[in-house]
Amino acid sequence: MDSRNGLTIPDDQIQSFFDSAPPLKDRAEIRESLIRFIEFNSQSSGVRRVVCVTSGGTTVPLEQRCVRYIDNFSSGSRGAASTEYFVKAGYAVIFLYRRGSCQPYCRALPNDPLLECFEVTDESHIQVRESHSEVVKGAIRDHHAAVTGGHLLKLPFTTIFEYLQVRS
Repeated sequence: MDSRNGLTIPDDQIQSFFDSAPPLKDRAEIRESLIRFIEFNSQSSGVRRVVCVTSGGTTVPLEQRCVRYIDNFSSGSRGAASTEYFVKAGYAVIFLYRRGSCQPYCRALPNDPLLECFEVTDESHIQVRESHSEVVKGAIRDHHAAVTGGHLLKLPFTTIFEYLQVRS
């Protein structure tokens, strides 16, 4: 398919690859979320530009029943940062991210945010530690504003199959 290097892959081989892949879980819901997100941002006053940021690595199973796989690891920090900058610049962002990778608006939190940022006050309550309250409040506020404002849609993946099917 790449005319620059003379390589072509017949369409039937491409289709065969996708046919052999495990089906994408929640495909209909993902599709509907994407359609709603794009339509919402297309109807906004002044039509907001939409970008897709991919973040984190992928796993490629080496067998049909996955016992062994190749893992392209990435923490996702650049993707999370790019997403924040795009939203701040007025873009709507589809954030296609590896499960467990760095998330937008969480980069300023300590490495183990739940254990470091919160404390137990009694048997049934927790609160943000005073030392982390401004950082946590800012992360929650900015994330909530981006999602509820329709400027951020987050779609997770782990395997190369999920990644390619979400993008198709």
